Amino acid sequence: PSFSLLLFLQVTHLVIERPQFFHYKPGDYVYLNIPAIATYEWHPFTISSAPEQQETLWLHIRSLGQWTNKLYEYFQQLEPSSPEPKPLSRS
Repeated sequence: PSFSLLLFLQVTHLVIERPQFFHYKPGDYVYLNIPAIATYEWHPFTISSAPEQQETLWLHIRSLGQWTNKLYEYFQQLEPSSPEPKPLSRS
């Protein structure tokens, strides 16, 4: 399961279940696709969690452009009054 948490300054904190054999080093990045925002667009984001964190990957995404603004708005409309993060569906 994955979830998002909206932070101050229009930052979306995505928490993604880490695949069992997924290894990375500080500074590595992943390409993210969210079909609800743009079906065929993939965007690179630096992994912000520590590699020692075994169960999840963290991404902190600042709203700076059209796609990242849509990402923030997407999760904002899903959780307008709830402080609890909502799970993301897997595709």
